[in-house]
Amino acid sequence: VVHSVLVALSTGFTITGNNNARQSSFQLSVISSTKSKNTNAIKITDTRSQSMVQEASTLDIGDVENSNPLVQLSEGYQQLQKEYYLPMAFLQAGVLASTADIATQTMEASSVEIQHVLAMATVASTMSGAANAYWLQQLEQAFPGRETQAVLAKTMIHAVIIASIINSAYLAFVPFLTSAWEGHPSLSNIGWSMEEFITLTKLEILMFIPYNTLAF
Repeated sequence: VVHSVLVALSTGFTITGNNNARQSSFQLSVISSTKSKNTNAIKITDTRSQSMVQEASTLDIGDVENSNPLVQLSEGYQQLQKEYYLPMAFLQAGVLASTADIATQTMEASSVEIQHVLAMATVASTMSGAANAYWLQQLEQAFPGRETQAVLAKTMIHAVIIASIINSAYLAFVPFLTSAWEGHPSLSNIGWSMEEFITLTKLEILMFIPYNTLAF
């Protein structure tokens, strides 16, 4: 979407191509007035002028598109996602979780507990990031396509099995890793509870099942 918008905006720079068209039209009228008897030469010149205008306009749009730093950034980011799918999923999940945790802590307590941020980033990058990306690859290979049966199978497997594992990892390991980053790790800090697991499962049903259904 970003790429399409930037390309649309960049078409405003095709004024050079329009100026070339005006210049070619003026040249054609001069040739017509001085060589009115040679109509074949005029037609050939007109054809060549139109071809030059089209080539110039295409080059102008391509040059502007390729020189736009935002377009280059978007294309480079997409290329990284294709070439380094799992590492990029790992990094993206860690950055998003860290940012969200910092924002939540700031709104709730006006302060940030760095150890908790690191714990969230660790679980998010490994479970929501790399592990989830790998599992989604396996699901797509096992149930390829967008047919109703394939989409339903992928959605339910992800919701019942994969999402349950990821949610349990957050509940169990975020408190434990927070204490570990504070310097006193203890298994007693593992915070999994059925009540919190049910709460996360409800959130999964309301938000992520519809999203995954559309994505699949």
